Amino acid sequence: MDALVKISEAAEYVGLPQKTIRYYEDVGLVSPLRAENGFRQFRSSDLRALKIIKNARNLGFSIEDSRALLDLFMNKKRSSADVKKLATKHLEETQCKLKKLARLCAQLEHLTTSCRDDDMPDCAILDFLADLR
Repeated sequence: MDALVKISEAAEYVGLPQKTIRYYEDVGLVSPLRAENGFRQFRSSDLRALKIIKNARNLGFSIEDSRALLDLFMNKKRSSADVKKLATKHLEETQCKLKKLARLCAQLEHLTTSCRDDDMPDCAILDFLADLR
């Protein structure tokens, strides 16, 4: 897209809700032009930025990491090592979260198998939650 487009067209092209695009503008990730009537006008560079942000967010990058990736993309003197460093950090954080989730799943599995699942009021799950074990 070479022409300036309205937010509705940008949203459709990029695949993001207009509300999300307005939020990204509010936090300074994109700065579309403004027409005399105040309507946003998105350039092709804005659309590219929105796609980068969308894809980074879909990969679980934070807003600030998405900002850093966008800055790296726009910096033609960037080092790919800087990009890899940021992605590697995110990968390590994601792997850590997965390990925590695996421990959580194991604990929940243990609790649910510990439950007698009968008509009696005793419940291993509630005992655990109340720290009565």
